[in-house]
Amino acid sequence: MGVVGRSVVVVLGVVCVVLAFGFVGVVVNYTAMISEKDQIISMLKFQVMSLQKQVNELNVELAARDLEISQLQVWLEGNRTLLIQVQGELEKRTLYYESRIASLNFQITVLQNELNAYRNSYGSLRDRVNQRWNHVNVESFITPQDQAVRDIVYAITGGWGNPSDWNEFWRDVKAMYDWVVNNIEYRYDGLYPALPNDPSGNLDFYSEMWQFPNETLKLRRGDCEDIAILLCSMIRCYSGMRCWAECIIIKSSIAGHVAVQIPVSGYKLVILDPAGKYYSRDFWGNIAFKDITTEINNWLNYWKPWMGSDVHVTRVFSDYIDKTFTSTNEYISWMYSRNL
Repeated sequence: MGVVGRSVVVVLGVVCVVLAFGFVGVVVNYTAMISEKDQIISMLKFQVMSLQKQVNELNVELAARDLEISQLQVWLEGNRTLLIQVQGELEKRTLYYESRIASLNFQITVLQNELNAYRNSYGSLRDRVNQRWNHVNVESFITPQDQAVRDIVYAITGGWGNPSDWNEFWRDVKAMYDWVVNNIEYRYDGLYPALPNDPSGNLDFYSEMWQFPNETLKLRRGDCEDIAILLCSMIRCYSGMRCWAECIIIKSSIAGHVAVQIPVSGYKLVILDPAGKYYSRDFWGNIAFKDITTEINNWLNYWKPWMGSDVHVTRVFSDYIDKTFTSTNEYISWMYSRNL
């Protein structure tokens, strides 16, 4: 064999060796892949077995639920009639209670209306009772159209025969004044109830109250405001409510008093004080008009020995007016401003 032949043999040997080593590497890699695949297959088989176990458990639980459902269906079928009867009974009771509730609501409405009517009635009674001491709505105390007032006015005067004859008017005013002085006895007020805002409240009492003219006529008694209210109502009745006649209130730190005033045109004034036995007069005892300032001060001076030097005018009211004052000067200014 020549040199060339030996070289070829060597090369072929080397190639064979290389191929052998490559084949061994391939076999080793293939073996490793086979081993890894087996591991993955084993793991998947385990997971499949686990899932199968869970499926089996769920099937068992589902079968148990199906059994319960079947039992419930059997129970429902067996009790359907009873349930229908119970439902019907409940519906009947619902209708009954709805009707009962409607009836009770109606009764509540009736009772609420009765309560409101009672409260309104009590409120009206309270206002009428308390009006006599709280001096609210004082205009209503002058009642020229009251039948008892009309009767006594016509019994005393026979009425104003000639409304253009002012001498007749003043004679009859003096006659009514004299009748009140001689026929209405002065009497101090006793205790008078003051009703609370709520009927369940406490009852208080006041020692001062006002009477309506028909009550004073019936009792033939009253204090200064009762007598003045009566005389004012009589004068207003006599004139057919065409002439002014007003109650005038004076007060001091120790007392109060009420009389009647008649404003006269020309800034004149007549005071008629039956409880105090005072009236605006001339030398012969006839009613006389005097200047507003002069006459109001004459009357206040008349009362100062009993009421004190701080006595002053505080209010004038009638069926058409109610005016309050803080001082006599304020009253005088107002009187001059009236322009009667």
